[in-house]
Amino acid sequence: MSAGHHITVPFASWEGIAALIGALGLGGVLTALAQRPSQRAVNATAAKDEATGEAAVIASIASAFTGTTASLREEIERMQDTLNEFRQRVAEAEAEVRAAVAREADQARLVADLRAQLDISHADVVRLRTERDAALASVTQKEGEVRQLKAVIDAHARVAT
Repeated sequence: MSAGHHITVPFASWEGIAALIGALGLGGVLTALAQRPSQRAVNATAAKDEATGEAAVIASIASAFTGTTASLREEIERMQDTLNEFRQRVAEAEAEVRAAVAREADQARLVADLRAQLDISHADVVRLRTERDAALASVTQKEGEVRQLKAVIDAHARVAT
């Protein structure tokens, strides 16, 4: 066969059509194989898509976590303000209680002093009643003596007359 020798098959014959279809089919298969992505490329694309999806989920979770953290920070600050207010109220209440205890102690001392004075006054009243009763008894006795002396004087005056 020489280099200038060509295959001459008319395209109008069934052999020509078969050859043409075969060539086109083979070319299509080869083109499809050449254009078909490799399994490695498909896996890499799937892994990239999965990683992109996971990254989006992680970014979404991080965003939600950031929002939640900010909300929690605000709530913690609010609770700390409330706690500080309660601490201030407790300190004020403790000061009021200490002042009330001091007033109560002062009043207890005052009541004790007044009771001591009352006991002294009661003892004085009892003593004075006893002295009064003794004085009344003495007066009654003296009145009796005076009546006896008057009777003796009257009897002397009658005898002398």
